[in-house]
Amino acid sequence: MNDKASEFKIAMIAPSRIGKTSLVTAVLQDTKELLSGTPLSIRPADAKTSARINQHANQLRGSLREREFDAGAMSGTEASFEFNLSLNSPGQEENGLNLKLLDFPGGWLPNLLHGEGSEEQRKCAAFVRQASVLLLVVDASLIMEASSSREKRAIDSILNIAETEEIVEEWTKARHEVPTEPALVIICPVKCESYFADNGGSRDKSEELYQKIWQLYGNLVDTIIAEDPGEIEILYMPVDTVGCVEFSHADWADLDTTMPLFRPSFCVRGLSKQKVLGANDILLAVAKQIIHYQEKHKRKMAEISAEKAKEATQQAKNKGFWESIASIFVDTASDKAAKAARENADLAIKNATSTAELMQALANKKFGSRVKVISTSEAN
Repeated sequence: MNDKASEFKIAMIAPSRIGKTSLVTAVLQDTKELLSGTPLSIRPADAKTSARINQHANQLRGSLREREFDAGAMSGTEASFEFNLSLNSPGQEENGLNLKLLDFPGGWLPNLLHGEGSEEQRKCAAFVRQASVLLLVVDASLIMEASSSREKRAIDSILNIAETEEIVEEWTKARHEVPTEPALVIICPVKCESYFADNGGSRDKSEELYQKIWQLYGNLVDTIIAEDPGEIEILYMPVDTVGCVEFSHADWADLDTTMPLFRPSFCVRGLSKQKVLGANDILLAVAKQIIHYQEKHKRKMAEISAEKAKEATQQAKNKGFWESIASIFVDTASDKAAKAARENADLAIKNATSTAELMQALANKKFGSRVKVISTSEAN
């Protein structure tokens, strides 16, 4: 991985075996399709990320070939893992963007909250505090298929709802210290294939899914808005991580304990070819954050007198984020690219030759129809 490339940190908050690796793989696959025909590409930035992605892909292919996808059989998270994805064009790696997505076991949440535990857990806590995006990954089948009272009561424990609310509240407070940097929360249901009719599914239960998600995370949303009104954006972003599967049944266990278990199984429909939907909206959200806050930063610099501009720029660099992200915008064509992107985002994506031009184009592309904006930051 090129250390000179800009970095954008995303912390994934979810229990183990919920589908975080599947989501990262889906983002990679969906973005590759988006960038098809352009000189830019997205790929694993290091050998560890590549190995984890390939291991998951092999497991998924084997499951689909046997025409039964058992989500619980996929490898789970037993230690922290940092996915590093590189977005750039050949020969311009130093002006590219590295997406760093942190995955860690859900059972670590209490230690992360209180700064306790191992050195690895403390490093994870620091990453979460510094992250520009919190990605709350939710198993849609867990939400939708719980039927008995015992199963419904177990949802909060399985998803660590109370711990997640505390993590988000602490992160929101930390954002007060860096108000000029991006701040985004994405509530991201995965395994949504059985509840939407826009990707091969036979029924549309999308509104029911949204309402159930809102019942679970409504207090969390209220906390964010109360802590930092108008500054933090909140998006609802459902994703089909496989696409060609349909919920079949689920095994529930230990429902009356503090660690209930949910293990869904899916049957494969059609030609058993993976068909991701909605994952590239995550990259669009990142691009929109980068561009909106970059423009906000530029406006702030323009308002400062010439005598203080140098000092202010240095202070901004000391914050860390803009020092890291600035290399994306070194090309002089960015203003021209911004104008072209506003006129036709899809064409601008195809014509992009640098990461700066791509960010401008992605920032102007509309989200997919599934995405709901729960709260919009003042940067928009």
